[in-house]
Amino acid sequence: MALAYPVGAPRGSLRGGQIFALGLFVLLYTSLGAFRYETGGDWMTYDEMFEDIRVDTLAYAMTRTDPLYGFFNWFSAQLGTGIYLVNGACCLVLVYGVVRVASSFREPWLAVLIAVPYLLIVVGFGYVRQGAAIGMMLLAIASMDRSNPIRTLVYLAIAVGFHSTAALTIPLFVFGMAPRNKLLATAAGVVGALAFVFVLAPRLNTFELGYLEAEYDSSGAAARLVMSLVPSALIVLRWRQFIAGAKVRPVWLMLALANFIAVVALVLSPSSTAVDRIALFFSVIQMAAFGEFRALAGVSDRMAQLVRLILIGVAVAVQSVWLIFGTHAIFWVPYQSVFENF
Repeated sequence: MALAYPVGAPRGSLRGGQIFALGLFVLLYTSLGAFRYETGGDWMTYDEMFEDIRVDTLAYAMTRTDPLYGFFNWFSAQLGTGIYLVNGACCLVLVYGVVRVASSFREPWLAVLIAVPYLLIVVGFGYVRQGAAIGMMLLAIASMDRSNPIRTLVYLAIAVGFHSTAALTIPLFVFGMAPRNKLLATAAGVVGALAFVFVLAPRLNTFELGYLEAEYDSSGAAARLVMSLVPSALIVLRWRQFIAGAKVRPVWLMLALANFIAVVALVLSPSSTAVDRIALFFSVIQMAAFGEFRALAGVSDRMAQLVRLILIGVAVAVQSVWLIFGTHAIFWVPYQSVFENF
């Protein structure tokens, strides 16, 4: 699909076949995420969390972990659908956000493709809460691009409900809203302040103990940041050529700049894991660079197909290196389904 579409199509133009294929992709990915069993780096952590919430009250569930994620665990327990409904819902939010943002680019399938190796497989099947939060952040970007500022604020609030660190992305949206609508920028700032006080601040102690004081280290953190740094540099250097909706362009710029700050933080922080997890929110810049490569790199029609092949090769290389050499790839490979237990 990345090779075949679009050929000469304008930015944001989707044909009927592409819409159907994207919908099928969403369905298949959500199914893989929902029905996986003991697949993903944090499977045991989330499974134990679900079992803990299952036998307690809703109030406990919403304080045991991030509020919305706790609610979904409790709700799924009441329905008797186990952790599988929770995983499926989080994967659906993530992949729907990816597809919504990708569909706004000239090369939607390339944008989806670069999200597969790490964002969809590793984050979606491993860091479930953060995956859902990133999906909501992407939906906020898409709604801002389509001039739905109130919906943007709602999506951001929901993102924080899934993972408290999503509050750190709200200033990026405030910056994007400020020049055009100071009232909405103020409202976004209030949402961010409330999220920090009531959601993120109470969990800072857990975050500090879990990552900073333990000085956890993520193998490959530097490599993953470089993967985002190159697209970020391209967007910053070719900013005038970056084709995106006028209202959402400042958010993409801030995401690009945030990746440079993350590199500095990686050098200074005692825990690369802490930086690595936060930088996941900024890694979506890769989708923008792949989705608009022709404008950013000044690629002619004659060279477009060759460059597409190269970019597909990059995604294949990232996926292959992780599957073969990744320290924790054994938690994903082989993929296991709950249906194997029947």
